[in-house]
Amino acid sequence: MPFTIIAASSADSHEIAIVLRRSIMELCSDDHDNNPKKYEPWLKNKTAANIENWIHGQGGVFTAVDPHRKVLGVAMGSPDGEVLLNYVLPDVRCTGISKMLMRTLEDYFRDRGLERARLTSTETARRFYHSLGYSETDEIETRRGMTFRRFEKVLE
Repeated sequence: MPFTIIAASSADSHEIAIVLRRSIMELCSDDHDNNPKKYEPWLKNKTAANIENWIHGQGGVFTAVDPHRKVLGVAMGSPDGEVLLNYVLPDVRCTGISKMLMRTLEDYFRDRGLERARLTSTETARRFYHSLGYSETDEIETRRGMTFRRFEKVLE
C-alpha cells in the first residue's frame, strides 16, 4: 500500500479524529474489552478541535496519507521525547505505516538533540514496541481497568 508521511495539517483534524477513535475502538479491544466505561474516557479528547490544537502546539504531529491524501495513521511526539500518539486505521494495520510513523518521530526527536524516546503502551501494542527496540521500564500504570506500560529507547 503506497503512503507518504507528512506533517499533519489542521485541515486533516476531522480525519485524524476518525483514525484515533476507530483504532482505539477496533484495535484495542483486548485492552478495553469493548466496555464503554473503559474506552469512552479514552476517546473523550479525540476530537477535531483538540487535534487542531495539538497540531498547532509545540510537539510534532505526523500523518501517513495515501496517494489521494486520505489519512491512514497519525503519530505525535513531544519536544522532550515522549511518543504521545501512534495509531492507524484498522484496515491498514500491519502494513508498515505505524513503523514508519515511529521512525519519523524518532527522527523528530534526534533533530532536537534528544538521546532517548519514551512512551506508554497498551497491552495491544506492547509486542510492536518491543520489535522496534523499545525496552520496558518497571513503571506499570492501571487506568480505567486497563494496564499501560512505560517503554524507552536509546536513539542512535
